[in-house]
Amino acid sequence: MAQETSEMAGWPMPKQGEFVWSEIAATDADKAQAFYEAVFGWSFKSGDASNTGMDYREFSTGGDRPVGGLYQIDPAWFGGNPPPAHWMIYVAVDDVDANAEKAKSLGAEVHKIMDVPNVGRMAIIQDPTGAMIATFKPKL
Repeated sequence: MAQETSEMAGWPMPKQGEFVWSEIAATDADKAQAFYEAVFGWSFKSGDASNTGMDYREFSTGGDRPVGGLYQIDPAWFGGNPPPAHWMIYVAVDDVDANAEKAKSLGAEVHKIMDVPNVGRMAIIQDPTGAMIATFKPKL
């Protein structure tokens, strides 16, 4: 039986609960990139985030496959009051909406559910202790 793949570079479809992506939301993307290149030897490739016009830099940790992204926080996204720089981890789920409802029923706050063009569907969730995490289902 062939393994199901997503449109994301033909990668194997992630299973429920697996870590699938990480992002660095930076207040200074150039400074953050220089730091991670120097400290860990990561490689960055600039691009356009899903054809949105946003500067989005994918990074890899040694292989050809990117494992995360870096972008600069735009204060306008937050009404002029942006959060500090942070990491966001993405976890695979079978159904973003159902998972968000389950998280909400367990005391989490669901901040956003959205489709990312040509990529998949995601939700940003704050757990009952205040920690943020994202859930994700790739586009088939």
